[in-house]
Amino acid sequence: MAEMSFDKYIDNPSGGQVFTNRQMYKAMYKQKFDAVLVREQGQIKYVVYRSEDENDSYYIHIKVPSEVIDNFYYDVVIQLYTTDNTKKNNVNLREYGVKFYSNDPAFVYTFAHSFKQNNLFIKDLEPKMMKRALKEKAEIKNPKDNVWYVKSLYFAYLTMEKYHLFNRPMLNQHSIKYDRMALLSKVTAADIKVADRQHEQELLDAKKKREREEARREKQRALAPKHLVKGSKQTKISTVSKTSKVSTVSKTTRKSKIT
Repeated sequence: MAEMSFDKYIDNPSGGQVFTNRQMYKAMYKQKFDAVLVREQGQIKYVVYRSEDENDSYYIHIKVPSEVIDNFYYDVVIQLYTTDNTKKNNVNLREYGVKFYSNDPAFVYTFAHSFKQNNLFIKDLEPKMMKRALKEKAEIKNPKDNVWYVKSLYFAYLTMEKYHLFNRPMLNQHSIKYDRMALLSKVTAADIKVADRQHEQELLDAKKKREREEARREKQRALAPKHLVKGSKQTKISTVSKTSKVSTVSKTTRKSKIT
């Protein structure tokens, strides 16, 4: 695949012309992202690295929140670069080429291979990706090895728009010198992140199951006749009444014997 900008990825991730459903996807991901932003109190963490390589590369490491799991974040790295010297003085970097990394399970299991095959995977971060994901295409989930939308990447794009990270002065203002080993140390390996995500899902599923069971019990208690509900006033009154009757009978019996 020819060099692709981030804007072009958003317009049509498979390349070529803008496709007709673009606005539908844009609205869907924007709605999801806005909901996540509310939960995150409007803040997404990121670090910008600037490289002095020949491609004028910027690496933006974004902690993209999971849409489902609270306080769980994916490492998404965006590399902006250019091989065109005429663009290296541009204030706006929207025409720069883009490459990606994400340890989001959807990217790992479905798209890592296709992104690498299409020169869209960040080479410096290959050690942080599962080897099998890079070597073998996803035969079941992506048999045609297509490049397509990944939610964590779309969220990264919206984050960059929010913080004006396509603007060179803004990037330079917040950037630190690129150090490959420093970046690698900040990114969780894909296999570890995927395992952590699975564990968090199991905990969430167990919590939801407990909540459903408690809701079912509450509903049963609400529907049950009051005199059958353990601890109800009516049950206590009935018990007292029975006890009173027994006591009365006992007194009568004792009185008869005396007579």
